[in-house]
Amino acid sequence: MPGLHHTTRANQGWRATAPTLRECTAEFEMLWKPGDAGFDAIKTAFLTSATVRLAVLTGARDASGVEGPLGDFSITNFSRNEPLEEGVTVSVTAKLATFDQWVEVA
Repeated sequence: MPGLHHTTRANQGWRATAPTLRECTAEFEMLWKPGDAGFDAIKTAFLTSATVRLAVLTGARDASGVEGPLGDFSITNFSRNEPLEEGVTVSVTAKLATFDQWVEVA
């Protein structure tokens, strides 16, 4: 299994599993809105192969009990969607490049 290390040495014959490398991927949709600071930052990061600072949270950032990773993310997908009856959106995939901290809003 990726990201896990198995060992039996010094464990009396039991297989011990310890996490090694972690991954964080966030997939979301946003409105296609040129001129919006968030949209422009994510689009620029995708087009220039740069990273963008994101906090991927479980809810609104000002809500109590919200949590998630904060760090620099690489944008690996930025696909424009044009449904017939709705606004134009973009599907985004962001992968954690540099972890900073786990944010917990009190």
